[in-house]
Parts: sequence; C-alpha cells; structure tokens
Amino acid sequence: MHDPVSFKPFSEHSHIVALATTGNVYLAESLKNMGGRDAIDDSPFQKSDIITLQNPHALMEPPKPPPSAKPKTTVSKSSAGAAATASKSKAPEPYNVSPYSSGLPGASLTSTSIDPHTASTPAMFDEEELMFDAIQNPVKAKKEKDVGKRRAYVRVVTSLGGSLNLELFCEKAPKTCYNFLMLAREGKYNDVIFHRMIPNFMVQTGDPTGTGSGGQSYWGSPFRDEYDLKGAAKHDSRGVLAMANKGKGLGFPKFIKLGLIIYSDTNGSQWYITFRATPHLDGKHTVFGKLVGGEDVLDALEQMAVKPGTDRPLKPVKITEVAIHADPFDDYKRRLAKKLAHQQQSASSSSLAASASLSEAERKKAEAERAGNWFGEVIKPSSSAANGSSGGGGSGVGKYLQLKRPREGGGQDVGSETKKRKVGWGDFSGW
Repeated sequence: MHDPVSFKPFSEHSHIVALATTGNVYLAESLKNMGGRDAIDDSPFQKSDIITLQNPHALMEPPKPPPSAKPKTTVSKSSAGAAATASKSKAPEPYNVSPYSSGLPGASLTSTSIDPHTASTPAMFDEEELMFDAIQNPVKAKKEKDVGKRRAYVRVVTSLGGSLNLELFCEKAPKTCYNFLMLAREGKYNDVIFHRMIPNFMVQTGDPTGTGSGGQSYWGSPFRDEYDLKGAAKHDSRGVLAMANKGKGLGFPKFIKLGLIIYSDTNGSQWYITFRATPHLDGKHTVFGKLVGGEDVLDALEQMAVKPGTDRPLKPVKITEVAIHADPFDDYKRRLAKKLAHQQQSASSSSLAASASLSEAERKKAEAERAGNWFGEVIKPSSSAANGSSGGGGSGVGKYLQLKRPREGGGQDVGSETKKRKVGWGDFSGW
C-alpha cells in the first residue's frame, strides 16, 4: 500500500486521508498540493469531503461519560478502602487443590458435548484419596513409630455368645479398611449371617441378603483391589481377614488395551476369615486384617454343620454387632477439621488486623491533611498573629494586614494599567 501521487508507502506513522466523493486514499501532504481536484480522475472536491483515516499526531481521547451518568454513592472512604482491601485479599485455597488444570476450556473447544468454558480452574484431588495416602504414607520419621495408630481395631459380636477381635491393616489396604469401617458404622453388618463355611478353608459373611450374591460397597459401586500395593499382606496363616469378590472375569469390562479386555474389580461388602494359610488366594483377594482375639469363636464356626451337598451352615449364625474401638480415618478427619478451623480463624484475624491498620492509617492521613499545608508542614497559630488579629492597634507584623490604604489622589489612575502583550504570530496574510 502506497500513496498514488508520491509513491510513499503507508505506515503506522503516516497521516492518511480519503476523499468521500471518489473513495481514493492519499497521504495528507499529497492532498494539499492537488488544488481541490482529485489526482486520479480530476474530479473536484471540497474540504468537507476529506475523511481522516489515520492521524498518529492527533489521537482521539475516549469519550467521557456525562456527569448525570455517574452513580451516586454514600460509602465513606474508610468503608471503600476496607472493601477494596477485602476484594484484593486472596481467598484461601482449598487444601485438596492440585497443580493441574481441569482441562475444561480445551475440552469444550474440541468437543461439542461439553458446555463452553472460558476460565481455567484447578483440578481438585479426591479428599478420600488424600486421606488414604496420609494413612498409607505418613511422615518418614513416624512411619515405624505410629504403626499401631494407623490400624483399626473392631469387635465382631456373634450369636454364638463370643466375639471375633479383628485388627485392620489400614496402612496396607486403606480403601478396603475404610469400606469395612463405614459399612460397620452404618449398621450394614448387623443381623448378617455367615452364609458360607468350608472346613479347613474359610468362613464367609457380609451379604445382607444372605444368598452370597448381594452386598454393595460403601460407595454403592465396586471398588479396586489392593493386593498389588507395596507391602500388601498375604494369606500366610490362620485367621487372615480378606475381601471376597466375584473375580475379574465376572466383572464389567473396564477398557480394552492392546486387544485385551481389562475387567473392573468386583469388591463389595462380603469378607471372609481363613482357617489355614491359603497362598493360592494371593493376587486374587485383598487381605486387610487378621484375627487377634476370639480363637474359640473361630473354632466353633469351623465346626458348624452344613447342609448336605452345600457349604451353607445348617444352623444360621448371625453377626449381632460390630463395635469399633480404634479408627485412624476418624482421627484423621478430626485432625483435618481442627487444622482447617485454625487456618480459617488465622485468616479472619489477619483480615481484621489489616482492616484495623487501614482504618488507623486513613485516620492519621485525614488528621495530617486538616492540620498541614501543601508542603506537609503543620501550621500552628503564633501569639503575635493572634494579638494582631484582635484589633488594629496591636503590635507585630500582623497589624498591617488589617489596614485599608486609600488610593492616592482619591480617584482611579487610568494610565497606570499596562497593555497586555500579545503573544503569537497572528495571521500571515498581512505580511
């Protein structure tokens, strides 16, 4: 793009104009030498036909709103300052915020099934997963010292007149132990029978229907196995507490990878206790505890008669109650609630302190403005000025300020006024 007369290229520093009559575009300096006629088609034009397209030396200011459009406000300076401080103060981040983004802006840009999102929000870690990680991987200095504090202890009361005392390995299978404890707190195991018993193998329970095919987890859906975690317990002795499932082949397909169908896990609410070591169950069922008391009750369960041709006990034995004596997850929740409450209280006190300091600073600033001049100096009335202002006969410099001197001659001196000097070049047409 260049000027058709001078062939100078248009740039961001050029004064560019156009003619409304023809639409031709020129540099302003070329248009001044045309004599009122278009250089391309020789058509006449007037000054009012010139349209300025770009003038970097006369930038237009943005229009100011009319005075009537200004909203009326009655908020004081102190409250406005406090509101500004409150708006600038950063809201405390949730404790489970992650360093990753939710990815919704990108997903909504490339997929029509997602509503448009223009703001990027951080993704949040699952609160339960953070709790499981805190129980499973504590501070290194407390890892061996607090093993007992990271385990749960429950008492399963049976209709045989005795109880099974169980120790849950919450640090080795946190999700499985949490599922067991939460179901026990909700009373899901109360009045549940031992529906399956195989001597010299195991006894199974945890199905509210008593058929062996029912029972849901605490979340209402099957959850993952934990036998593949680091340090997972094994079926290495009598009295091992483990989770019953339907097997991976009987679950719903989770996803297909390299042509292989990967099935989802099928853990629910059923669990069993072994009568001997069963290493062939390792890698198939999650071990999450062991028997620490009530061997006589376990012996009585193994000696129960079963229906001929089945593994179902002839006389039903029920779980009357599951009493929880120690729960590390409940302790974690209490510590977390206390920590968050302390953080919120600290944030509230700091915001109040900031508001108080802001109000104090504004008060001092207002007092300084009332007592000082433009140069920041504090003005104090002097005794001489006070005496001089009381009457015309006082002493000091201030006494002359009260006098009104009459003009000499009694009249107005017309010739005393000097003519103002004209500044500027004026009109060059008179030269």
